[in-house]
Amino acid sequence: MDDKTFTTDLAFYNDRLKESEERIAHLEWENQQLQHDSIHDPQTSLYSSEYFHARLQEEIVRSERYRHFLSLVLVHVDLKNVYSTQQITEELKRVGQAITIGLSRRTDSVALYRRRQMIILLPETDQRGATCLIERYQAMFPANGRSLSYAVLTYPQDASNIELVLNRLQDLSENMFRAGTPSPNGE
Repeated sequence: MDDKTFTTDLAFYNDRLKESEERIAHLEWENQQLQHDSIHDPQTSLYSSEYFHARLQEEIVRSERYRHFLSLVLVHVDLKNVYSTQQITEELKRVGQAITIGLSRRTDSVALYRRRQMIILLPETDQRGATCLIERYQAMFPANGRSLSYAVLTYPQDASNIELVLNRLQDLSENMFRAGTPSPNGE
């Protein structure tokens, strides 16, 4: 093999190697996007309800193992005179991102719970710590045509197993809906 053929072959394989590296980088980027999309709500960019349930189970096991408290803060967003799903979704996104960026620890998770509601999972946080966080949230989010209602559930203080936690969350959520959401005809 002469030098010219060797140089041509080397350039060819070098180009193929670069193409392969670019394809690998693109596939890695796509994989990261798929992972992100699989655990985030597409409209609010908050963690999805499914991801929250998986994290809750993990954190309850961790809480039992290390005998720490685990608090959940349910946040209900009520926009006055607004019944548009899009406006409510945008407000959930805005409030959720502000909580995630400015008021939460890295170990906390902010997830979409139901329409008009998000939930914040606070590992190693007791009732008093969750109440302090709610005070910070209230100071950060003045009314401005919106009200935010909060409910706290602390494990194992308020519920002693995953089923009770989920049932209590459901009850709190429904009570907040009834209390905070007027009917469209103003009743």
